[in-house]
Amino acid sequence: MTLSQLNSILRSFPNLTPQTQRLAIAAAAGVIIGIPAFRLAAEDYRGYLALGPGGPPHNLIGWVGQILLKPLKKEPFHTSCYTDKACEKAGPNGHVAFLTSSSLSKLKIAISLAERRGPALFVASEKPSHPIAKRTGGEIGHMHGSDGSMHINLAPKDAKLVLEKGWGQRHPLSGTVLYLGNVMVYAPRNEAELEVVKSITRAGVKFILGEELSSPEERD
Repeated sequence: MTLSQLNSILRSFPNLTPQTQRLAIAAAAGVIIGIPAFRLAAEDYRGYLALGPGGPPHNLIGWVGQILLKPLKKEPFHTSCYTDKACEKAGPNGHVAFLTSSSLSKLKIAISLAERRGPALFVASEKPSHPIAKRTGGEIGHMHGSDGSMHINLAPKDAKLVLEKGWGQRHPLSGTVLYLGNVMVYAPRNEAELEVVKSITRAGVKFILGEELSSPEERD
């Protein structure tokens, strides 16, 4: 119903039957509520498209899908979940660490399973080293071309450290749809931050490979 049609009905409102009056009131309420709601939805949809492709389909279906997933999303900065006893069963404990050259032959580049587009870093072996590696399909992480940030699967202790240091935040769906240690690492702004991102990526490699790590203090 258009606004002009609604105005026409309202002008003739006194002459309408009670049933028609109720229908007219319902129609008016729908228009009054619907127009602002439509504008808000349109603005949210434009914002969704502005994020660029990745993850859900880059269209109306993907937008609706991410709205339906909102009840499952978690607060992205709290770290208490990484100290639960359940985390002890996730795999190697981990520490942000340096990757040895011997690990490079165990890796491969393939299309991201999480984003469904763009390259991602995987373990080369098709035999997962632990349940989390199996759950992630062996994907260690991938970069977002839109802003240079990365999603990396980390050991719980490493994920906690990344949040505490302000280097990144949890994926909103981590701990529900996704593995708990799925963390978004912020894009580096300088050489020092680039080294931090490299170190975090190496820790993700170690974790998905199932290799135990020594702490930074033990390496020195």
